[in-house]
Amino acid sequence: MKALLVIDVQNGVYRWGEHTVEGGPALLGTVGGLISAARDSGIPIAFVQHADEELVEGSEDFDLVEGLDVREGDIRVIKHNGSAFHGTDLLAQLALRDVDEVIVCGLQTEYCIDSTMRHARTLDLPATLVSDANSTFDTQELSAERIIAHHNAVHGSYARVVPASQVIGELEGQSNKRIEPTP
Repeated sequence: MKALLVIDVQNGVYRWGEHTVEGGPALLGTVGGLISAARDSGIPIAFVQHADEELVEGSEDFDLVEGLDVREGDIRVIKHNGSAFHGTDLLAQLALRDVDEVIVCGLQTEYCIDSTMRHARTLDLPATLVSDANSTFDTQELSAERIIAHHNAVHGSYARVVPASQVIGELEGQSNKRIEPTP
């Protein structure tokens, strides 16, 4: 079974000063679409949040961005390192739900998304990176767009990297929910 990992879509990661990540509102819409498709198909969803001296648990910056469809029963993980797997019980939580493949989306491309994708590889856990549902900020050296494109290409050498529309289509095709016919 697959699971959707929503990595660090937190106020203090989504925005930095007056700026939001590249494609901010569109990214949130895409992540929301992935969450909805995951719910409709009956696969587990894990919300991962980073905690450190700047993202203090309980602070507004630590909180998930408003509007994400978080529900009781979703996997919730707090991490203190880049990888969602390092020093957390995420792998055990996935194993309890018979998850043997993950779909990864969220923030920031070159940090926690990169670390999580690489760690999944070392765990022999097949991973799909949603190419248009990970983002970051411009740096002095590179635009956010180039950082995202570069990391999508790197991860594509050992994992699936596909757009959200393809992931959503695949999830809709494998729905575990019974649809009642309308009279």
